[in-house]
Amino acid sequence: MNLLFEIGVEEIPARFIPMALNQIEENSKKIFSQFRVEVEKLKAFATPRRIALMAEVSEEQSSEEKIIWGPPAHVAFDNEGKPKEPAYAFAKAHGLEVSHLEVKQKGKGNYVCAVIKEKGKKTEEILPDVLKEVFFSLSFPKMMRWGSGSIKFVRPVRWLMCLYNDRPISFEIDGLRSEGKTYGHRFLAGNPLFLSKIKEYDEALNDAFVIIDQEKRKQIIVTQATELANKVNGKVLWDDELLTEVNYLVEFPNSVLCSFSEEYLSLPEELLITVMKDHQRYFAVTDWDGKLKNYFVVVSNTIAENEENVRKGAQKVIKARFEDAKFYYEEDLKRGLDSLLNATKGIIYHEKLGSLYDKSLRILKIAEKLVNRLFPEKIELIRIAAKYCKADLASGVVGEFPELQGIMAGYYTKKAGLPEEVALAIKEHYLPKGFTDVLPSLEEGCILSIADKLDHIASFFYLGEIPSGTEDPFGLRRSANGILAILLRKRYSLTIKECVDTLEDFADDKIKQQISNFIAQRLESYLESSGYEVNLIKTVSDLILDHPVHEILERLEAVKLFCKRENFDSFFLALKRVSNIIKNHERFELNPVFLITDEEKNLYNAMIEKKQKLDEYLIKAQFLDALVYLETLTPIINIFFDRVLVMDKDENIRKNRIALLQQLAQMLKSVADLSKLY
Repeated sequence: MNLLFEIGVEEIPARFIPMALNQIEENSKKIFSQFRVEVEKLKAFATPRRIALMAEVSEEQSSEEKIIWGPPAHVAFDNEGKPKEPAYAFAKAHGLEVSHLEVKQKGKGNYVCAVIKEKGKKTEEILPDVLKEVFFSLSFPKMMRWGSGSIKFVRPVRWLMCLYNDRPISFEIDGLRSEGKTYGHRFLAGNPLFLSKIKEYDEALNDAFVIIDQEKRKQIIVTQATELANKVNGKVLWDDELLTEVNYLVEFPNSVLCSFSEEYLSLPEELLITVMKDHQRYFAVTDWDGKLKNYFVVVSNTIAENEENVRKGAQKVIKARFEDAKFYYEEDLKRGLDSLLNATKGIIYHEKLGSLYDKSLRILKIAEKLVNRLFPEKIELIRIAAKYCKADLASGVVGEFPELQGIMAGYYTKKAGLPEEVALAIKEHYLPKGFTDVLPSLEEGCILSIADKLDHIASFFYLGEIPSGTEDPFGLRRSANGILAILLRKRYSLTIKECVDTLEDFADDKIKQQISNFIAQRLESYLESSGYEVNLIKTVSDLILDHPVHEILERLEAVKLFCKRENFDSFFLALKRVSNIIKNHERFELNPVFLITDEEKNLYNAMIEKKQKLDEYLIKAQFLDALVYLETLTPIINIFFDRVLVMDKDENIRKNRIALLQQLAQMLKSVADLSKLY
């Protein structure tokens, strides 16, 4: 590596660092390319106090040839090719002899041009401009100004360091000049570090209690925490999101094993884990069966000598947080589930949508229709689950820890002596949060989840809060994705239209159609992101609302395989002949009396003959078999077109032939509308 650039800042919020790493890598590649400097082995590093870039860059810019266009050739030169005044003026403007001008074709004419070859500068000369652009290319969700400066950055910039070929490169950004020095850990190494060689960077920072490589830092955390958990015969409850955040909260990780009183293990595990993870950034420890133990791991930003102070502080804090959680939980249990439910009557969900209690009644009505359609034997369980599913939103625990909504209602329901299925359905009814998320464990939970998400979408469509572009403040796309994930993976026979038709409150026919189209669009987006080509998806787009979601996917797969068959092209050409000729015609009634020629009679009889077998394939969802069966119509379709004039002069015959082809077209797209493929 012959280039090192570091931006030293006040502590950057951990959630911003991954995006900063992506930006500086991608932006640097583009900017170096714009300056015609070759770059290799580019790597970005970050800690809370610095963003750094190391790379191997070329010693100079590549040369560039520029073409500057001048006047038309006939204006610049006479008929004998001698230069006229415009040619001399153009050459002088660009510091050239007129003999150096060239004539090249541009568009439909010939023009005079100056071809200027610009030799590349030494990289060292242009590095200040390059790195300034890299600096200003970084953007963050929240930017700030500080002092009397004019620039904006995620946090105040305290130093800039740049070495190229082991020499400092000096440039200035808003009064701050780059140097050949950096700084170590804020509290453990106060003096500046002067570097004479780039290869000393990692070791010098390491000696100053900074692990600059985020991957190395992460591995240290994992190793330390795993070893500590092993000491108490346990394992760390890893969470990728928390691990990433903690990794960007520290420069010199030192993991510390801490404990808490076993009495707190009587509280719901999710409550304890939420306190540790979301509120304190601690890693919980479980036994080998996954049951929570009374230990946790703190990743500190200090040396091992301070371990005892870290432990005492963390255990004191966690005890206070657990006491708060215990208080809220016990108070909620004293109030009881029905009291919490009654309290939701006083919590406004939205001024135009009523209270949370009103919402639970809407969910109940939707869920009853869904369960009657799929699992009528579960109706009573669903009624209880829907009734209490939002009760915990009035609880003290959820008021303090909103991320536990649903989970706590499951516990309160269980404590109230209600069936286990009800408690689990309520606990999991916010799942899934997307196509890849886990589904509720039971059918009751899946039905309740669909009902909740349908009401959520309908409520905000009623208010006119329909997602547009990238804006979706109420997470309606996420709700639609959750509904589709359940329908797809559970293989329910429900269609999107049937789901939307369960809506009553706030949903007239217009809103229902909007919601149906919205959910259908989410399915199409999912299919596209899953690798299906747009034209392939179009073949089933007209079927999406009226067929089970899993069946749509099966039809797509069948079409995908069918397109690879040897005889597909000939079948497709026959199909296109049918669709093209009936295009733009109104619907006509077929009358067998007007079938005159043998060819049209044969086509009609073949359609009648094949319908029963085709229907059997469709009922059994044997879609590829259905397409292969339809393919056998190719010869008879071609014979019909070769020998029959569809647009006969006789109006009755003409309309009847169009009607025949309309029925044929309907039959040919019984699996998918293949005419939309190309």
